[in-house]
Amino acid sequence: MTAGSVSVTRDDDVATLTLDRPERNLLHIELLEELNAQLLDVRNRPATKVLVIRGAGKAFCDGIDAEDLAPDRVTRLLHVFHRVFETLRMLDVILVAAVDGAARGGGFELALGCNLIVARESAVFALPEIRLGIIPPLACVVLPRVAPRRKAMEWILLGDDISATELERHGIVARVWADALFEEQLDRFVERLTEPSGPVLQLAKRAQLEAYYTTYEEALYKVENLYLRELMALRDPQEGVRASIEGRSPRWVNG
Repeated sequence: MTAGSVSVTRDDDVATLTLDRPERNLLHIELLEELNAQLLDVRNRPATKVLVIRGAGKAFCDGIDAEDLAPDRVTRLLHVFHRVFETLRMLDVILVAAVDGAARGGGFELALGCNLIVARESAVFALPEIRLGIIPPLACVVLPRVAPRRKAMEWILLGDDISATELERHGIVARVWADALFEEQLDRFVERLTEPSGPVLQLAKRAQLEAYYTTYEEALYKVENLYLRELMALRDPQEGVRASIEGRSPRWVNG
């Protein structure tokens, strides 16, 4: 089993995390532990607004290494994989999965753990676990919540390849760009995401996550509290409103 690596590069308020395990960026226990450690490091850097997750070479991530699905390793594998998802969920930064190539099995699930998925037109997604006699546990939890339930059922039960454009039609993928324009469009997309105030971005993300898993009344109460107690305690909302009144661009202090 080749080790592989997870690297993070930073450019101002954007971090890029790259999976690099030739040839297909398959995940295994040790790589997932490294991934989680790198994510925790991003969490400790408050200046980061956006984290882009991508794969080196020709695949985003083509799934889980089959060796780690053996009975003596699978329990630890699931624990580590689920810990990665919990770390993703707790990160304040905006998470963008930039899928260039294959995102199958655990790779598709990793993309689903991000806030937004963007993809090259030729990218391919799949949940082929059913053909191995197993199931994709995280996809079973996440997909029925974010996709039409019967489409989620179809994708999980058949295990067929799914095009980026089909996932875009069902709201799973946010943007699909022509292969030749992918890098350029990704840069523009991330640049737009970093334009607002960092703390306000974080609160906008948190408000949606906290509201999603509760009743309407409780969600409204939580978001209103967040707005009045946390958002209004920042300087950037005041600057944004003042800039609008004065007809100029806001000058964020990210606080």
